Amino acid sequence: MYFNGVEKFELDILIKNNGKIHAHIMENRKETLKEHVELAVEYLHKIIEIKQLNSTLLNLEESICKKMSTKGRLLYREMLFNTIYMHDLGKINCNFQYNRMGNRAFKGDEGLRFNNSNHSMLSSIIYLNHYFKKIGGQEDKEDRNILAIAMLLNAYAISKHHGSFDSFSEFKNKVIEEDGEGHRLYTEELPMFDKIYQEPIIFNENRSLLDRIFTNVENSLNSKEKEKQGASIYFYIYQRLVTSLLLACDYYATSHFKNQREIKSFGGIQDIDSLYQVYKNTEIYKNIREYEKESYGRVNGFDNIQNINILRNELFLEAEENLHNHIKNNIFYLEAPTGSGKSNVGFNLSFKLMENLRKLNKIIYVYPFNTLIEQNMNTLKKIFGHNSVIKDIAIINSVVPIKTKNKTEYEDSDVMKDDYEISLLDRQFLHYPMVLTTHVSIFNYLFGTSKDNLFPLYQLANSIIILDEIQSYKNSIWKEIITFLKYYSEALNIKFIIMSATLPNLNKLIDEETETINLIKNRDKYFSNPIFRNRVKLDFSLLEIQENIMEVLLKHVTETSKKTNGNVLVEFITKKSAMKFFKKLKDQNELLEHLDKKEIELITGDDNSIDRNVIIEKVKHSKNIILVATQVIEAGVDIDMDVGYKDISMLDSEEQFLGRINRSCMKEDCIVYFFNLDDAAKIYKNDIRKEKSISLTTERIRDILINKNFGIYYEGVLQKLEKEANKLNDNNFYKFINENIKGLNFKKIEEKMRLIDEHYQHSVFLSRKITLENNKTLDGAAVWREYISLLKNNDLDYAEKKIKLSRVIANLNHFIYKVQKKDFTYEESIGDIYYIADGERYFVDGKFDRENFNKGIGDFI
Repeated sequence: MYFNGVEKFELDILIKNNGKIHAHIMENRKETLKEHVELAVEYLHKIIEIKQLNSTLLNLEESICKKMSTKGRLLYREMLFNTIYMHDLGKINCNFQYNRMGNRAFKGDEGLRFNNSNHSMLSSIIYLNHYFKKIGGQEDKEDRNILAIAMLLNAYAISKHHGSFDSFSEFKNKVIEEDGEGHRLYTEELPMFDKIYQEPIIFNENRSLLDRIFTNVENSLNSKEKEKQGASIYFYIYQRLVTSLLLACDYYATSHFKNQREIKSFGGIQDIDSLYQVYKNTEIYKNIREYEKESYGRVNGFDNIQNINILRNELFLEAEENLHNHIKNNIFYLEAPTGSGKSNVGFNLSFKLMENLRKLNKIIYVYPFNTLIEQNMNTLKKIFGHNSVIKDIAIINSVVPIKTKNKTEYEDSDVMKDDYEISLLDRQFLHYPMVLTTHVSIFNYLFGTSKDNLFPLYQLANSIIILDEIQSYKNSIWKEIITFLKYYSEALNIKFIIMSATLPNLNKLIDEETETINLIKNRDKYFSNPIFRNRVKLDFSLLEIQENIMEVLLKHVTETSKKTNGNVLVEFITKKSAMKFFKKLKDQNELLEHLDKKEIELITGDDNSIDRNVIIEKVKHSKNIILVATQVIEAGVDIDMDVGYKDISMLDSEEQFLGRINRSCMKEDCIVYFFNLDDAAKIYKNDIRKEKSISLTTERIRDILINKNFGIYYEGVLQKLEKEANKLNDNNFYKFINENIKGLNFKKIEEKMRLIDEHYQHSVFLSRKITLENNKTLDGAAVWREYISLLKNNDLDYAEKKIKLSRVIANLNHFIYKVQKKDFTYEESIGDIYYIADGERYFVDGKFDRENFNKGIGDFI
């Protein structure tokens, strides 16, 4: 065990009368400070054992303490262990005991005059006071320098175990500035705790001491980064991991006391063999193994094959073989054409990794859009059917309610009810063996500053994370993304599988030599095969049109649709243009002869999941449909259209769009027309790929798209990104490392690594009645009333309220739309949501009409 041989803080000696110090009270039950911290370290041991974190902690130790002596390393471990054990020592504060715990033993205490009931910062000061002396006793200067860094990081974690991260400099100010919370504690507020804490407060005797400690640590961090580039990233990861472990141990121990029930399940995959066997029993898997036995490695050429499944089998087996040959590596790239079964390959690779590396115990699938989560969850349901495995798979996003567990009402009872406390802990700490989530969520776990963001980080250790459609991530931070993924993978033993049909070689953005594995060695075998390359003919003639583009497009789409009974997809890059064309097309359709009429549908980001799913299902199973859409239709949406029209934007998007046409590769004469209506530069303002010189307005880029030579395209893109990273401005990569990461400015790091730039928008709740997929009606007014009622209900337990709110919010999302301006009339508001009772008036054919909404503003003024 990692912490064998470490010294535990001597609570019985150093905290006087600790049996009278309360940590928590629950009705008539009281938990002492010692009982709580002992329980917290019990959970630390459990987490390390169940999550198999020994090697992870050793990895991190090796990265941080490489030159340290054995004696120094033992103290490093002791300090980490006692970060958990000492985190609540600040509860010896007489104000906390008397005011929060109702502890009458502290009545009349001198320190009550300060009226400061906080405990986290005091715990941090006690920790610093205790370990400063211990570190000073180390003989080796290098040991002292590293241990001082660890001491401040651990103390910061303790100070923030009830708050959000800000920055190391703010922590320093609180501790050394005269008006700082920490400074007051070891000066004028000493009477709140000095009779109980039995060690002298050395910072009170030497007030400049802490200032010198912080300065020395800042200098040490500087020298560490100079010695080895990226060293500060390890300290950043250490800070987040220690805080995550502290939060977990504290919350588990508190829940244990509150509910008188041990937390037993931490959501790891316990039996990969059984799980994998279910997958192996599927027809697709059996057919691939049959092909492997009969044909794999024996076919000389693939250009003349007619069966797409042969190529899918080859891709599946090649990726698996290359994974197996490089199983010890951490970052894998899977570049595969749209329609080649990439998701299925990803599932198999994750199971194969876990089968071979038994320390791995969690799989996280990460997608850019909620539609992809829904789609892949449906795939997993088909794979696992009614098997109990499906209960262990959770969707984590803002749309799906918190997954709940049940418990019996009382012993020997058959009555089941929701177990809110355990269900909330499961969600907060990712207690699920398999998770499907969005890229926003995973980046929150890696870089976010709130407690909710920090809770699950320890669960990412020894996990497999599959990042799908990575090209959709904000490309101005690709260098930062791949750099962080490299360090996270090494520090926490995370296996990353990065997948896309248009996959940039992100290795070119990493400064250090990094061995990543391309799971497909000869991409041309697949991308250049006629089945994938020629499945759609490309037509650029509409790009020559400069005037009356929408009218020309309308005529072209109408005439083309008359010649086919197949389905036509028309994509715009703005909601405004999509809605305008949808209206024109509907009007035009009314004028056509009955035999030429089509069903006209519209999908944009404004559509709720109910409406979107209805349309997608209709498109899958019906003909003679023209679907007008925005970019939401691009990545991974499982539809198979016959003809496409697309407003040009970025090459990645054009290829993703092509994946919606003849997706099955079974049709003939499928074609996509490109046109140029809206200016992509205005939509994708900070994306290098928006530039006209690398768009379909040039012959060179058209040729790249036809021949699927995305490597050539990305060579130029990555060169430009590298050039941008080296510019002497606020976006400079090395400035980011030196100022924010090395300076541990957590807020700035979070801001930099945010995938979606937030432009302030107002949320309006447009109340109306929606027909659900089961034909029941969802009444917006009733949903709103339920939401308000829950928010105002202060009688509910915290966990029960959070889970019930997650259910209501799932319904609430069906009625919420983002608008730029606020000069609209509304009935009431709660938080940042504005309720409009008669929402139906802003809808045309079931679609939110933004133009109508904006005009409505003027009508009210």
